[in-house]
Order: sequence, then structure tokens, then C-alpha cells
Amino acid sequence: MISYLYKQAIEYDAEEAYEAKDAQNLINSVRESLVDGERTLVVLKNAHLLTTKAFSVLYDYISGSRDNVAFALVSSDRDKIFPPLLQLIEPA
Repeated sequence: MISYLYKQAIEYDAEEAYEAKDAQNLINSVRESLVDGERTLVVLKNAHLLTTKAFSVLYDYISGSRDNVAFALVSSDRDKIFPPLLQLIEPA
């Protein structure tokens, strides 16, 4: 088990905001909240509700990110998660 202490957490629920523009707004919020050397945790609830374009936006950010950001995807339907994104994450 790997444990980390995060300076802050951003909670995001895809039930209410699931489009590409919403995912971009989340990424902008993450970038604005970063503090040098500190870790940030993003908890993405109902991840299976995101559109394909929103998943693509997140995938591009996560795959190219060098930031101290961790994403925790919470979903009741793993089969609806963007397959390339699943390749970047470790199952719990």
C-alpha cells in the first residue's frame, strides 16, 4: 500500500458537470490551486458519466502532467470509463 499526505483535495462530481468544457474547467482549477512541492488530490465522483470528449480532455492532461496531482476516479460502472484512461490508472 502506498500512502500520501495531500495538502488539499478537490472534489468533482460528474453527475452535474460531465462535458468537455467542464473537464477543462476542472483542470484549470487544479492548475490554479497548485502550490510548489505540495500534492493535490482530485476526487472525481461518478466518472462513468463523463462524455467521451471530457474523458479525452482528462486523458490529455493526466498523460502529459508533471504536476503533483493525483486523480481518484470513483465509478459504479467501470465499463463506461474511457479505456485509454483506464490504462493510466491503478485499480483499487
